[in-house]
Amino acid sequence: MKVNKCNGYNSEFPETFSWGHINSIKFSSLASNISNNIEHDLKTVDRILVPGLRKTLNIIAEETDI
Repeated sequence: MKVNKCNGYNSEFPETFSWGHINSIKFSSLASNISNNIEHDLKTVDRILVPGLRKTLNIIAEETDI
C-alpha cells in the first residue's frame, strides 16, 4: 500500500506521518530529514520552505510503500 493511501497520512501536514514505517530505509531517512526541515522552518518568520517541502513529502508518499 502506498503511504498516501494510509489512514494516518494527511497530505496537508505530511510531516506528522511516522516515516520510520515505510519499506525503504533510504526514503524513510530522507522523509524524516525533510520533516525536520519543515519543523525548523515553521519556527522562522518567513516560512518560505514549508510549501515546497510538504509537496516533496507528498511526492514521496505517492511513490513509496508501507
